[in-house]
Amino acid sequence: MMTAHPPTPSLPRFLAYVRPYRLMLVAAVACGIVRYLVPLALPWTVKILVDDFLAPASPRPHAQLHWLMLGLCALYVVYGIASYWRSYLAGRAGHRIIFDLRQALYLHLQRMSLSFFDRQQIGAVVSRVTTDIASAQNFVGAAFVSTVMDLSCVAVILILLFLAHPTLALVSLAVLPAYALISYHLQRRIRAKSRAMHQQLQQMSGDLHEQLAGISTIQAFTQEESEAREFREKSEAYFSTVIDNVRLQSIALGATGFLGALGPILVLWAGAGEVWSGRLTVGTLMAFYGYLAMLYQPIQRLTELNLILANSLAAMDRIFEVFDTEPDVQEEPQAVALPRVQGEIAFERVRFQYEDRDPVFEDLTLRIAAGTTVALIGPSGAGKSTLVKLLPRYYDVTGGRITIDGADLRRATLKSLRQQIAIVPQEPILFSGTIAENLRYGNPEAGEEALRRAAQAAFADAFIAQLPDGYQTEIGERGVRLSGGQKQRLAIARAFLKDAPIVILDEPTSALDAESEELVKQALQRLLQGRTALIIAHRLSTIEHADVVAVLDGGCIVEQGSHPQLLHRAGGLYRRYAERQLASTLLS
Repeated sequence: MMTAHPPTPSLPRFLAYVRPYRLMLVAAVACGIVRYLVPLALPWTVKILVDDFLAPASPRPHAQLHWLMLGLCALYVVYGIASYWRSYLAGRAGHRIIFDLRQALYLHLQRMSLSFFDRQQIGAVVSRVTTDIASAQNFVGAAFVSTVMDLSCVAVILILLFLAHPTLALVSLAVLPAYALISYHLQRRIRAKSRAMHQQLQQMSGDLHEQLAGISTIQAFTQEESEAREFREKSEAYFSTVIDNVRLQSIALGATGFLGALGPILVLWAGAGEVWSGRLTVGTLMAFYGYLAMLYQPIQRLTELNLILANSLAAMDRIFEVFDTEPDVQEEPQAVALPRVQGEIAFERVRFQYEDRDPVFEDLTLRIAAGTTVALIGPSGAGKSTLVKLLPRYYDVTGGRITIDGADLRRATLKSLRQQIAIVPQEPILFSGTIAENLRYGNPEAGEEALRRAAQAAFADAFIAQLPDGYQTEIGERGVRLSGGQKQRLAIARAFLKDAPIVILDEPTSALDAESEELVKQALQRLLQGRTALIIAHRLSTIEHADVVAVLDGGCIVEQGSHPQLLHRAGGLYRRYAERQLASTLLS
């Protein structure tokens, strides 16, 4: 079962990632304030120009006009420089913060137990690392820096308005309470819609990832129309939520747009009366109107930033939901690193069950001597795959214990435990990249000669040599450019490179043709020499040379012995398997 911490507000947690870059952000804000304050000189310049230079009987010599304009040009040089540094510093800080957050989220996902991924679509998890992170980034660049600058700008403009004409300043502020009221009522609704959008998009991303990964199956069963119809239904639901969110944002922007236009109208209305009465000059009214336009611009931006904040907070909530989910399998505080083991394994009265399901094992005991090859066989659902997943602690037992060389696995660090085990799965997992890069998963420090020796031991060197670029050949996603036998031999070569004392083989030849199977079997015989091995197999030909065969059924070991012993045990489950698969050839 996944465990989670008590929920903590997302914003303070996000700000913890902001803290290392606070000086950079402070510098960006300072440059932004300069950038926003410089244009405030323009309306006052218009006032001086109209009242002191253009009015009849102007009291100032015209030569001063040139100095006034040159000073204004110099201010806008400062404006250009401040604009550059504001944009650069805010962008750099924002991307660094998101880089750190994405790396932390990725590392956390790497720690998660298999049970987490059993319940999550891969595309949905990827959506958290990409789409949600990108939405959170908007908070840094747009909301965090711009909000401080806009608030500073509003404060300075209000001071200038009251200095110019207190009565008109009060008139201009009459619409601000309506701004606050609209923002308060709409923010929570927009945040809820944004969260629903992210959840629906995550679901669509997960479905799309599955469908594209299984496109051959979809085409083989001619289910293209059915899948397209289902995708359209989910897209329409997402579209409906998006339109609801757009409607709420449009209401907010439309209302604030109206209020932003109403304020200047009221000011002009009242200002005209003040000019007629002689209490206000035309130049002062023009300057006041210019400042008023500058006042409503940052207020309008603050309203829009409120919408961005709602979207960003919804994304942050989803990101920190993942952080709050702890892996089922965790190291104990006193866990110690295992030295290289001999390979003696003991399953002692093991009990295990997946969440909300019946127990797989109730009381399973199995002892494996070091250097022994043990084959696990039995019907589907008997627990073979589960048993070998317990050994590297992909899951933890719910009762009993598992030991290696007498040491309880739960007392060892996960890294040191998994370094003792090499796994060759039924379907080898290869990654986009070269053959050499995939082989080095077994040993990142391996040189070219070590790669070649491992490939030769796995009978892979010959086909690698025939590829266009040899070990530097790109194999495509999941090794799509290689055959099943070639991929399997690369997986075995990777295990050779790891040189672990324990090997797990999960039906390594089940999907191979006869020629590939023979090569893989020979490679496996080399790999298993001197190592403890657990082999899951349905083909008895794969396990004829196993030291011990353990037959599982219903979560219990119902038979145990060598291949010849079990083969001649009348009425035994293993013998029935042999009769079905090999008939009289084995029984003669």
